Amino acid sequence: MNKANIMSKFNAMSLQAKGSVLVFVAGILLVLTGFAVAAIDVGRVFIVRNEMQNVADAAALAGANCLDRQSLAGSTTECTSATSTTLNWDRASAKATDELGRNTADNRAISTTDSGHQIDVGYWNLLTKSPSGGTLSKTFTPLTNDDKPAVRVTITKDVGKNNGPITMLTRWMFGGSDVPMTAKAVAVISSPGSVVPGALIPVAINQCMFDQYWDSVKGQPVLFKSGDVDPYGLSKLGQPWEVRIGSSYHYPSCESGQWTSFQQNANDVPTVRDLIANGNPTALNITDNTWIQPGTKDSLYNSLSSQYPTPPGADVTVVVVNQPSGWSTNTQTPIVGFAGFHIDDIQGGSGKYIQGHFIQGAISSGSSGVGPYYGTYTPPRLAQ
Repeated sequence: MNKANIMSKFNAMSLQAKGSVLVFVAGILLVLTGFAVAAIDVGRVFIVRNEMQNVADAAALAGANCLDRQSLAGSTTECTSATSTTLNWDRASAKATDELGRNTADNRAISTTDSGHQIDVGYWNLLTKSPSGGTLSKTFTPLTNDDKPAVRVTITKDVGKNNGPITMLTRWMFGGSDVPMTAKAVAVISSPGSVVPGALIPVAINQCMFDQYWDSVKGQPVLFKSGDVDPYGLSKLGQPWEVRIGSSYHYPSCESGQWTSFQQNANDVPTVRDLIANGNPTALNITDNTWIQPGTKDSLYNSLSSQYPTPPGADVTVVVVNQPSGWSTNTQTPIVGFAGFHIDDIQGGSGKYIQGHFIQGAISSGSSGVGPYYGTYTPPRLAQ
């Protein structure tokens, strides 16, 4: 073989090798590009999923915040800070819907007009983490302490829903389909099983008082009706009973209250006066003991009046204890609940009473857990 033939074959082999390398490099680039595009798609799916979940969470919490609030006059979506005498289901739903429309996912606004959103209200069971009675319904009658008012928000990105589904770059390269996505959130308002320091005034109420003036089935105060006899002549037709809470030395056991020093045994006026000003010094839970102190301590009514001038009075939270056979003072007794009470008047001197009515929907900031409902709620929280 002459030199010319050898060089010709070498050049042909070189060109073939170069062509193989180019094909190999092109294949590698295609694979790497596929991995990069897939990584972009996966990252985008996670980002959009988190965005949608955040939107659902925010809408559910916003709606739940209105469950126990009055509707703002002149608005179709807002609620006020004032408590409502009944659960405000319609305004909670409207507020959740409005909150959806204020947010975006995948750089696009969440629609409040297409079928990509659903707002449901009703009772949610915290123990089973499912709708009470099987279906989220506002007409459900709570059976246990775990059945709580709730707002459920569902948002979906799919064909014709919230500009969905999520477009995949890999579909353009390798085929396949775009990705639909759904996010759900449930927010509840719950009656507290524990309260933070400073949440309570140092007054304990006997549980049997609630048997008379609290409707546990409806979860609201008993209303004064025609034919009822009010010994004080203060209650108004269709409104919660106006009651007076005074020392068991002056009032029947089930219509009385005693000063409590919580978890410190201190039967003196200065200590209780400090508790009036600052509330419970430590966190308290249901089943914790609280000290029931003896005596009327007349001057403390004036101290309480200075703290909560009337009018207008104030919404407060008190501990509930169960002493069915009458008050046992200078002793400890377990806490069975935390109750909401509105103070309308306070009298020392010859009166020695705290006058007011039980309320529905008082919020105890910082409280948590689950307990029997006596008109006090924890701030809205996510249950799912």
